[in-house]
Amino acid sequence: MNQTHLKSVVMTAFFAAVVFLGIQAFRIPMPAAVGTPFLHFGHIFVVLAVLLLGPKRSAIAGVAGLVIFDLLNGYIHSIPNIFVTTLVKCLVVGCIFAALKKKAQGKAHKEYIFALISAGIYGILSVVLDFTWSTGELVLAGSSLTAALIAEASSIPATIINAVFTVIGTAILYLPVKRGYQLWK
Repeated sequence: MNQTHLKSVVMTAFFAAVVFLGIQAFRIPMPAAVGTPFLHFGHIFVVLAVLLLGPKRSAIAGVAGLVIFDLLNGYIHSIPNIFVTTLVKCLVVGCIFAALKKKAQGKAHKEYIFALISAGIYGILSVVLDFTWSTGELVLAGSSLTAALIAEASSIPATIINAVFTVIGTAILYLPVKRGYQLWK
């Protein structure tokens, strides 16, 4: 294993740990008709992983950190949702940011704006995927489609609050975390 590959593995594991700690150490429960949402730093660190590690490694780090949290805190029923939606968000947003970063042509200001746009896309995907997944779960559990849509619609504000928190947290942390990452690389 060469040194570059070792650093890559270490950074992926580091981000998985930080994602886990970002939820474990700080979480505020929010009311919702469906699920058990809470405000936390986990998704901020997933987005930072997407922006710094790229789509594949961030997907591994994000899924690992979120799934470990769910396993250790009694949210085993959420693991399929977390696994699929985090994988999709990391891969999609990672590819979008990679394309946008090329357009920035090394200009730090443009790259920062593209990072925030990517965080916003991550947030939008969170709302859409969570709504779709949870509605599907309710229908599969026996609810009518109308009842499932109404129940899930009442839970959207919690997801939107988390999405906005993720964008704000990314805006604050992206530049210092990026500098630290570049120094370590």
